[in-house]
Amino acid sequence: MIYIKTLLILFISSQSLITAKPNLSYLKGYNGKYPANVKLLSNNPLNKRLKTLLKSRYDFLIKTWGPETPIEVKKNTFIAWGCQQHNCSNTNFTIVVDFTKNVLYVGIREEEQVKIYSEDGSKNIEVINWANRTN
Repeated sequence: MIYIKTLLILFISSQSLITAKPNLSYLKGYNGKYPANVKLLSNNPLNKRLKTLLKSRYDFLIKTWGPETPIEVKKNTFIAWGCQQHNCSNTNFTIVVDFTKNVLYVGIREEEQVKIYSEDGSKNIEVINWANRTN
């Protein structure tokens, strides 16, 4: 009986390790830097989490992300913004990480249509504010 309990504990522990999301706290060091200068969109583990979250929309974000603003880190939140060259007001993006919850959020505005992605289904005030902006 002890052997079975030990196996069950080991199985549960290994499943937790497999499904655990990599921590993104290293992004705090990017405050004030441009996403392109730190290779943000090709940076693992962020890149892997973006692919998992966005699925088929990942390629659109990568191919369309152009002009950008410096990264902000405030109130334990990471914020990056980019847009489509020559079409910033209609097609733009935000990438937000809540360090406290270790949750990634992405907003994609394509030709003024907004879609918000969240790893855990929760809402984030920075993404909501971005979505409500009209340019």
